[in-house]
Amino acid sequence: NIKKKINTIVLIVEGSKYEIDLFDQIFRKLLHYKLFTKSRNRSQFKEFNEYVMKDNINQRVIVINTKNSNIGSIGDDDEYRNELYKMLYEKYSLDIKNVPVYYIWDRDNKSNKAELVEKLIKKLNNAYGNDDFENGLLLLSYPCIEAYTISCFEKDKKFVDGNLKGYIQSKKYGIDQIDKPQIQRATLEMIKQLKSLGIDTFDIDEIKNINIDAFKKQEKYYKEYEKYVLLSFVSYILLDQGIITFR
Repeated sequence: NIKKKINTIVLIVEGSKYEIDLFDQIFRKLLHYKLFTKSRNRSQFKEFNEYVMKDNINQRVIVINTKNSNIGSIGDDDEYRNELYKMLYEKYSLDIKNVPVYYIWDRDNKSNKAELVEKLIKKLNNAYGNDDFENGLLLLSYPCIEAYTISCFEKDKKFVDGNLKGYIQSKKYGIDQIDKPQIQRATLEMIKQLKSLGIDTFDIDEIKNINIDAFKKQEKYYKEYEKYVLLSFVSYILLDQGIITFR
């Protein structure tokens, strides 16, 4: 549904380049919403207006970096986040508490401890509001965000041995090649991969339980085989916003 009104959504991402380019392709170039980005390498937000539909001038997607790529920065660096939120309020009259927030992160086994990741999954379980923390939903990609790109182009791809970035380059899968059929395929692949892990029922209103269940099953799989099943929850954003729906 490329005419779906989303008002404003905020995506808080780990990477300063790949994720921003990916969401620029999906939300601005493909779905024609306004895009605002704030890389940790820039002092101000950058606004993109090209490709935006006339009817979407008030529909905004805001992509923000955390201060560093460690997952602990989600909850630890209050000063940095407060400064960003103050900037959003002063420049765009946006109160972060009143919009859905999605945290997009890699399940990087080498740099992010499982105990901390599980704690954050349980803490950040609703894009619109949480009991013990500000609004926000943590959506992981196993092992990393490139899993989403691969799922845009390949069916039933369960594993990639070695470096996913290198695999994408060898296959020449460009972010700029992602179009409507690709984001639909990625959504189906997400659901199929969940089923391969034993999660047979997908309900967008049960994302907290699905998130926790997927994490535990992936960690068990990693202990046995030293790799994750290729899975990205990025598609959940499109489902949660009604941009993609099931018939």
